[in-house]
Amino acid sequence: MVAAGALAFAFALAGCEGKGGSEGLVVRTEILVANCAPTPSLSAFPAGLAVPPQASDVALLTQTDPNAVAIYDLRGDRPRARFAGTLGVDSDADGSDDADTIRSVLGFAVYPVMGEIQIVEAGLALASTSNYEQVLAYDAATGAPIPLTLEQPDALPGLALPLFPPPGTSAQRTGVSTLACVYPEGAVDSNGQAIAPDARCDAARPSFLTNLTAGKAIAGGRLFVATSNLGRSNRFLPGTVLVFDWAQTPSGITVRPSATTPVLFTSGFNATGLAAFQTVGGRELVLVTVTGAIGTGTGPGNVLSEAFVDVVDPAVPRIVATIPLGFAGPSFDAPAIDPSGRVAWLGASSTRSLYAIDLRPLDDPRLYEGDPAPIRLDGQSIGGLDARIFTGDAPFALPPRSDGRASTGCEGLTDVTINASGTEVFASDFCDGTVTRVGLELGGDPPFPYPAARFPVLGQESAFAPNDVVGALRSPLMLVARPGIPGIDFTSPDVLALVGQPDGQLCGIRIESP
Repeated sequence: MVAAGALAFAFALAGCEGKGGSEGLVVRTEILVANCAPTPSLSAFPAGLAVPPQASDVALLTQTDPNAVAIYDLRGDRPRARFAGTLGVDSDADGSDDADTIRSVLGFAVYPVMGEIQIVEAGLALASTSNYEQVLAYDAATGAPIPLTLEQPDALPGLALPLFPPPGTSAQRTGVSTLACVYPEGAVDSNGQAIAPDARCDAARPSFLTNLTAGKAIAGGRLFVATSNLGRSNRFLPGTVLVFDWAQTPSGITVRPSATTPVLFTSGFNATGLAAFQTVGGRELVLVTVTGAIGTGTGPGNVLSEAFVDVVDPAVPRIVATIPLGFAGPSFDAPAIDPSGRVAWLGASSTRSLYAIDLRPLDDPRLYEGDPAPIRLDGQSIGGLDARIFTGDAPFALPPRSDGRASTGCEGLTDVTINASGTEVFASDFCDGTVTRVGLELGGDPPFPYPAARFPVLGQESAFAPNDVVGALRSPLMLVARPGIPGIDFTSPDVLALVGQPDGQLCGIRIESP
């Protein structure tokens, strides 16, 4: 799973029942190219990739089949697996087989399906699982599970967490359950149908169980977790962000649902990636990728509803602003934010495009005053504030490679990352196998939003084969730029790519590194 979004559905739902995490880890040794290492998964598509926020020689990878977290050593030209550990059948350490734990809620057994991983701070990694909905905590240096103390208040407004410790009690776990009953009043699904009661939550009022746990972020002493909420017949229920108080002390970490605001409803459907950052003015915020409803196919026709980037003020908490992207279908990952906090970029799930937003308007104090409803930053609201740079109506189109496939035959699935110096965007193309370099010219004080001319194409690397070349290494899924200065903080490749065909590979690419 790239993230808990449309691409993830086929992988997640295919393994819903009857699969534990106790299988032996199969480590393959076939090396297709010199700068790549096979992932220890039987699946062709690894689930997630993350690097620490400071210069380091490790990367963390999540995978399915079997579910595992693997640590890779990055000190050579080719990443090398250092450690890999499977989940086991009691992934959250509640003392019971996961299938037995969840059967009482769902009425049937499911096991976790590993999703994305994020290193939210030095030493701490958080990984999502779907089916058995949760966020798992890991030591980013060793891959060892980190124990958490879970507490539940005596009462929660508009939310119930059936797999949390009972109200007024606490328990030690290695995962935070994100299986929640939510009760949206007057809400509709992505087909325009009113939300019906779910007897597993409340047979008397509109309700549903969250699913497809996706991105997470820690900001303002809180943990935020997106859930995509896919319903039956490829319809989406309202997008949600669960809110937990996060208390970290030398003696351990305590997690409890927010007693006042345990859930936020996003501006659109299919909430996926989350990213915490600081604005130029020093305000701490969280961005939420809201992809909109996505179909099961590919191409622009696969985008079924509008997309947004929502802005969460963690101090309240509430969604203070929303940036409409139109029928864009952005990728399911967290936005890539430049180190100065001025712009954020997103890939695309269904076209060969990129999208970008201007973050400078988020320092306007009017966003945090008065009306609690989110303010649309589309040029039509307060003071004409507009944060849209590239949207579904005006995307940043990736240039094709000369020997690649025609754009009309390509699936989309682009991914973006930003170099540590904040001067370039690197964008991968699943179809063409390229990595395109885009300049970030952010100096001066131009009006909002930044003009498109500030982002020139600087070049393109044919890092992998087009994805119609059978037998060649192709289909890049995720791209991550390492922190630090290439050639000074490290001499190995500065960009990592997860590649999906003909099997999962983790590759090092030299773009700025000598």
